Amino acid sequence: MRKKLSKVALFGSAGVALFSACGDVQTAASSAADDTHIAAAPTGQGLTAPSRSAPSSIIANYLRARGASVSADQLRVIGLGRGKEGQVTHVRLEQVVDGLRVHGAYVKATLGDDGRLLHIIDRVARGSSVAVRASVVPQDALISALAHLGYAPSALQPSGERGNLTSFARTSELYRDPSVERVAYADDSGALREGFLVETWSLKGNQLDYTLIDGNGAVVSSERRTNNDRYNVFVEDPLKGAQTTVSGPAAGGVQSPNGWLGTGSQTTINISGNNAHAYLDADANNAPDTGGTAVTNGDFLTAVNLSQSPTTTGNRNVAVQNLFYLNNVVHDSLYAHGFNETEGNFQINNFGRGGLGNDPVNAEAQDGSGTDNANFSTPNDGSSPRMQMYLWTGAGPDSFVTVGGTSYGAYQASFGAALTTTGISGAMALYNDGTGVATDGCEASTTSLTGRIALVDRGTCNFTVKVLNAQNAGATGVIIMNNTGADDAFAPGGTERKVKIPSVMVSLNSGNVLRTQSGTTAQLRHNSVTPLQIDGDIDADVVFHEYGHGLTWRMIGGMSGPLAGAIGEGASDVVAFLHNGDDRIGEYAFSNPLGIRRQPYANYQGSYASVTGAEVHDDGEIYAAAMYRLWQNYLAAGYTTNTVLDDFVGGMRFTPSTPTYEQMRDGMLQQTAGTGRECLIWRAFAAYGIGVGASGTVSRTGTVTIVESFAVPSTCP
Repeated sequence: MRKKLSKVALFGSAGVALFSACGDVQTAASSAADDTHIAAAPTGQGLTAPSRSAPSSIIANYLRARGASVSADQLRVIGLGRGKEGQVTHVRLEQVVDGLRVHGAYVKATLGDDGRLLHIIDRVARGSSVAVRASVVPQDALISALAHLGYAPSALQPSGERGNLTSFARTSELYRDPSVERVAYADDSGALREGFLVETWSLKGNQLDYTLIDGNGAVVSSERRTNNDRYNVFVEDPLKGAQTTVSGPAAGGVQSPNGWLGTGSQTTINISGNNAHAYLDADANNAPDTGGTAVTNGDFLTAVNLSQSPTTTGNRNVAVQNLFYLNNVVHDSLYAHGFNETEGNFQINNFGRGGLGNDPVNAEAQDGSGTDNANFSTPNDGSSPRMQMYLWTGAGPDSFVTVGGTSYGAYQASFGAALTTTGISGAMALYNDGTGVATDGCEASTTSLTGRIALVDRGTCNFTVKVLNAQNAGATGVIIMNNTGADDAFAPGGTERKVKIPSVMVSLNSGNVLRTQSGTTAQLRHNSVTPLQIDGDIDADVVFHEYGHGLTWRMIGGMSGPLAGAIGEGASDVVAFLHNGDDRIGEYAFSNPLGIRRQPYANYQGSYASVTGAEVHDDGEIYAAAMYRLWQNYLAAGYTTNTVLDDFVGGMRFTPSTPTYEQMRDGMLQQTAGTGRECLIWRAFAAYGIGVGASGTVSRTGTVTIVESFAVPSTCP
């Protein structure tokens, strides 16, 4: 089998148009799907009169005038900062009713210097009190959440209590102590009920979940949020240039006032500072590996040897120093464009500038829990995110499917049980779900697969769904057959704790042979000769993409679901290409000059109607393609990449939680109102069907409906 050429599945969770012209029209609207209300004042005007009152009072008065039973003391400021332009104040608030934080309720607002409300996004509960109290206790809620997420049953002992938050001692499957917060939430009728928000963070797979449990112990919803010292580094990746020695910033700067490097002890494989803590985690225990050489002079200058395995002592040093460098580079860059303390960025010390500190990125180099991937989990402000960087398979299969003495190269999934060199054996059986696409594994099997290895086609749904369905039918293993690329295959990605069996992918050609041999015994085994691997830690595209997930989760809010999840993936690619300057993502890690995506972003073919909700990475390419076109429009008009980053990051302040594509567009239009750049944005998004009148909606059952439009406002010639 030749080198992998197809895209991996991870890499790495109802809209309304605000503008009918280039941003100079007052509008107010709400999304029926989540009762989010958005209003923007015309340029130079306000939604309210000038005021010297506190922001919470100004906002509460505005909301009450529009029918919300909310008082100023029910709105708690959680972020307050000046806009980059210095003439407005951005404020973020959460709602508290009867002493309980209302889950999912928030306000994002912008006020002028005279106290006028200029822009507001609100999703506040309209009830003034909690109508129904819980009948179960926090321990019951945690048990329900763990069962729902596939954790093994275990004894749960409280480890601490603070206000409405109860912590429990973590089990062997968890990264840190799980917590249960008593919260209020709005039911389908809008009435407020008491429930519990459970946070769990897995030791394996970096799965950070927030599960809402009702007052009777039943699951309501679940959201997964799974980025004078010198460094010898690859500024982008080995394909773009050799290692270069660069210096960290001097103390006293705005973005990193104390520089990058902390004052504590440092080693070649464990480097910490105010913005990031990078360390080797080859043993996959989510803590720094022991060893390394002490570094007392701030020089992290190990040279790479790309002809040797990334796991040599020297190359592991390179991985950590490169990962630390790249995390600090993107921290400082995004800080300069608006991702600062009040927006929930990642730092130990916030220097009295707002937000919550003690949350630098924990960046795990060469993490031993997976291959051919990377991930980033983003907890709430004040708690450190975790970035896991993996080694990539490189040129050669990591596994084999052997049938009748013939071996077919295969790539093992990042989830489920790991194959050994002995492997597993069983009779192959074509999956049959009784639908029109009988072998895609996306519906429950109509036949028993007990003791068999299921043959499943790629396509239509996530890999984890296919394998879990086969497991539920009794299969002991799964072979996923690629549906494109002739001889191409890759490691299927995903995270699902309930999957316990191994699975692999084979190429289209190999799959065509195997499907004719259904009923024959097959062996699935790990390749005893490990191909020379590639280190994702030295590919800036991968690192910047993962960090981008932290940016969107903290600045926008919810980024799960078919549309918002796709935007999160696309926006992370935007972070990568705006920093690295080309239209391809992950060329080095993926061993392909075309990169990891289906197409390079320049002249990308596709449109908003291509978004189906089936796979967030594929769908996210449409958003990234529109942003790539926007970048080119800005450059052609004489603007710089820095201006694009200002508008991209700044627009997130005007974007609601769990956004649609057009709401991302409208956030940037609000950010740029009056600048003359609005039509550059309209043309870029309209080129991909996200023009005037376009909309994307998600039903309660998860069905995505897209109405695309290639129109621009009449004011944009």
